[in-house]
Amino acid sequence: MKIAVVSGYGSLEPEMQIQLQNSLKWFQSSFLVEKSKTPVEIQDIYQRIPEYQKFSSILVQTPIHRQNMKFQDLKTLLEIADFTVFVVAQDPKKCQRDPDLLAEALPIVLVPDERPPLAMMSICLQNNPRHQNPSLDSRFFYDLFRHEILHGLGYGLIIDKSSITHKPSEKYIWNHSNGLGQPENRHFLDFDTFALEFTKKHFSCEKMKGVEADGERKNHLNEYIFGNELMTTHLEATGNIFSWISVGIIERTFNGPNQWYHINRTFISTEADQYSYGKKFGCDFLQKSCHDFIKITEKRSPTLNIAPFCSKNHNHMCYRIPSSEKLYKMSDKDCEMRRVIGAGIDKGGEQRRCPMIKHFPAKFEFFSCPPPPGG
Repeated sequence: MKIAVVSGYGSLEPEMQIQLQNSLKWFQSSFLVEKSKTPVEIQDIYQRIPEYQKFSSILVQTPIHRQNMKFQDLKTLLEIADFTVFVVAQDPKKCQRDPDLLAEALPIVLVPDERPPLAMMSICLQNNPRHQNPSLDSRFFYDLFRHEILHGLGYGLIIDKSSITHKPSEKYIWNHSNGLGQPENRHFLDFDTFALEFTKKHFSCEKMKGVEADGERKNHLNEYIFGNELMTTHLEATGNIFSWISVGIIERTFNGPNQWYHINRTFISTEADQYSYGKKFGCDFLQKSCHDFIKITEKRSPTLNIAPFCSKNHNHMCYRIPSSEKLYKMSDKDCEMRRVIGAGIDKGGEQRRCPMIKHFPAKFEFFSCPPPPGG
């Protein structure tokens, strides 16, 4: 896929700009699309993104290079590109109200039932997490831009006009650590039919009805269930994985008779195969709260590794990062109550928190701890 990002607001901070370019390289290698039959015109930009009427020059970032050009010269780029993202201004007050808001993207469909050739992306520069955590790995921005551009392509934001993939919501009870139950609604992503078979196998739950979304807007994968998957609401500082689940979602995201996107499986398999969050956790994990799931698992399957959740099952376990020989022992001191689904998901519901291992890496290997010296 030939892809470019256009900005009338100049360059981002150096590391962010580098990671934006890296994300475009990833899209170029990962996505295969057919050339749109309807060319994008300058007038389309003026109509759909009015603020670009004021710019006489722009900055263009492609997977290969970055350059300034006159706006009217953009016509050639639009003829070549399969997909173009336009950076737009973000409301500072909106960023201030939501410190967790880092960026937003929206697809722009010009012809009904055809894939969006354009997207708008806004960035809350004032909420840059580097301001609070200077040691944050710059790869975080790589994941951020991949996440937002996937939304720009339509992930979680295109509605299934046929309603073929639509599934009704379900009511259930989320039990907190104090035993009190909270009524909640379970929502499912549209366009999950390609992803569902893999998801059932991943979690070992054949009766799974659909790929659960993070709220009634159905823009993201459910954070509690899918953890460090790239398309959950909250990006992990330790890394996020574009899994086979998201491959299935984006490939099925289309209206009309023709599939819009095809993923280069050879290219993305190294990353997608690393996704292990929730693997083999079973139906209890998908259908109950984390507190119920942990109790049930400790009783029925006392040897099952359910990291990153804290559990007595891990009392004699150690873990290590694959590239390191250093072992880390699990202990109660390493646990914290962490947000897994934000406040107000449905009708002002409370935040949901789960006991999770502190600073747990995205990639890990579990071992039985070696006996102490002389033990």
